[in-house]
Amino acid sequence: MGTASDRVIWVFALQSRTVIVTKDEDFAARKKMTGGGPTVVWIRLPNTRRQALLAWFETVLPDVITALERGETLAEVIW
Repeated sequence: MGTASDRVIWVFALQSRTVIVTKDEDFAARKKMTGGGPTVVWIRLPNTRRQALLAWFETVLPDVITALERGETLAEVIW
């Protein structure tokens, strides 16, 4: 899905009932505008190397999972 358009990713996530985890604000904005669609986890942090991003995300993942289990469909995670 790395080269797929936002629309293709959105439809795939909706049909497969998966979560979009992204740094792309477009998905969060679309979720807010439509009020529906797939669950979106919007990661808000400055540009960083992949290894540092994954290490940081590992520390916040339990909180993200808790939010999703509470039924949140748009989770904003801020560095």
